[in-house]
Amino acid sequence: MHQRQKLTLFMVVFLLFLSLPQALIELGCVTKKTLAKSPKPSLFTRSSCTEYPVFTPSALVVKYGDPANVTCVVCQKDCSGDASGLEHAVGNVTQNGTTMFWTVDRLTEWGISLQCYYTNDAGVQCISVLNPTLYRKYPPESVSISFVNHTEMMFENQQYTLQCSVQNVAPVQSLTVTFYRGNTALGHLLSDSEQKKPVNETFTLNITPSREDDGAQYWCEAKLELRPAGPQPPPVVTSEKLNATVCKSLSTTRATTPQTTKSTTTTTKSTTSSATTTAATKTAVIAQAITTPQSSSNRILTHSFMCLTLLLSALI
Repeated sequence: MHQRQKLTLFMVVFLLFLSLPQALIELGCVTKKTLAKSPKPSLFTRSSCTEYPVFTPSALVVKYGDPANVTCVVCQKDCSGDASGLEHAVGNVTQNGTTMFWTVDRLTEWGISLQCYYTNDAGVQCISVLNPTLYRKYPPESVSISFVNHTEMMFENQQYTLQCSVQNVAPVQSLTVTFYRGNTALGHLLSDSEQKKPVNETFTLNITPSREDDGAQYWCEAKLELRPAGPQPPPVVTSEKLNATVCKSLSTTRATTPQTTKSTTTTTKSTTSSATTTAATKTAVIAQAITTPQSSSNRILTHSFMCLTLLLSALI
């Protein structure tokens, strides 16, 4: 019995020890910053370099297969041409003192990187990196729009998914896809792909049509935003237009007179919802995600407390 009491006391002290840092933070005695370890200084921090190589132009956008060139001034002082260079995967480099000249007759390599550097008197290598943006000679090969798993007429107040397919586009990171109903933009979407080579990408948007949308035309647009060094205006390709046929829902058709008034209110809400962009959809998803962890956390906390109570009771 004496050993059980010691074990119980040990467990209580151990639990108090684990909760001590958080308790001190909540009381304002310490902050999270004071509890964290400070990182050790590095010999290769930016403060070790008084200046960095400078590329001209600072951003390079090249059409696939076109020639390209760039100049790098390694430094104005604190360096010599013997301790500098320009690393490159394609093309040729010539040097005049501390100035580097990079040229290529036809740029056809995706995702290349140029690194201009010098080593200062302290032995630290100071580097600047330029990542040329290579885009296809032509804008997206094709852009098409369709409904996901649906080919017939639509019913009001029902959710449907539009799909915009973009074929053979690069760089996809610079692509903006916009869905339209008539001349009204419904949402702007971006790709999260990091692929540098041409890819096929599909974008989707949920819509809830109303009776007012009957006869409307849905379409999408793909635009390559390559500013500031890219072509102006940006390359744009549009899809064909889908003619929408929206019918009354079965519940509305079968409704009696009092129910008809209620259905009209629902239709009005649906009209507002159909004009909502993707941001509203994301907000609803985020709200659902926030609610779920709270209830889950409460269940976990309650379960842990019950287990601890049972354990202490068994030890005593």
